[in-house]
Amino acid sequence: MVGNPCHIHENFMKRITYSLAFLTLALCALGCAPQPAGMGGLMGGSSGMPDMNRMEKKQELMQKLMADPQVPAWYTQREKITLSVGDRVFDKEFDQVFHSITVALASLEANVNNMERASGYLTTGLPRLRPERAEQLKKAMLIDYCKHNGYDPSLLEKKGPYEMDIDAFAGMSMKQQAMTISLVKQTATQTKVKIRFSNVNYPPELQEYYKVVWPAIDKQIFVDRAVD
Repeated sequence: MVGNPCHIHENFMKRITYSLAFLTLALCALGCAPQPAGMGGLMGGSSGMPDMNRMEKKQELMQKLMADPQVPAWYTQREKITLSVGDRVFDKEFDQVFHSITVALASLEANVNNMERASGYLTTGLPRLRPERAEQLKKAMLIDYCKHNGYDPSLLEKKGPYEMDIDAFAGMSMKQQAMTISLVKQTATQTKVKIRFSNVNYPPELQEYYKVVWPAIDKQIFVDRAVD
């Protein structure tokens, strides 16, 4: 038996209204949309309505990024970078190199968390990169991550007030990032330095840190030698 068309239409419109109300409240709670003035604005046309399929994809991408920010290929790339540029040998006494490194770290704004001079071990925060370079690396990382996981990189764009900004979640990590420096006395006048980074996932970012840290240490060693 077919129900009353008017009654069916009324129920259908109620369901739409309740769904839109729930969506609006959820978005407002997340801070992704402005507070609504009333349901009339939502029902006034489809031009201002969010693309639900796109929003679902963005949410899925964001959750995956926060749960597992790794890409399998990045493991091998990071290993190659570390083996290539992670170790250096300086023709300087252990104490001189250690002193120069501690001064260089201050210039890099890498806060020292632990330092043991006797064992030649230091753990610090990550060196600060230039803001524009850090932003370039973050965007490149997100694009590579999307491609490796089968997402359209256009999802990274924020189209309208209803969409979340994935960039805001890109730097979030449950694991603490750090730089570890180990000094080993090879001879009375020769010191080996090993620099390692933990929880830096994107290989180009890892490479950038090495490009920043080694020149800073070289510069400080040169300055200290001139003072001596």
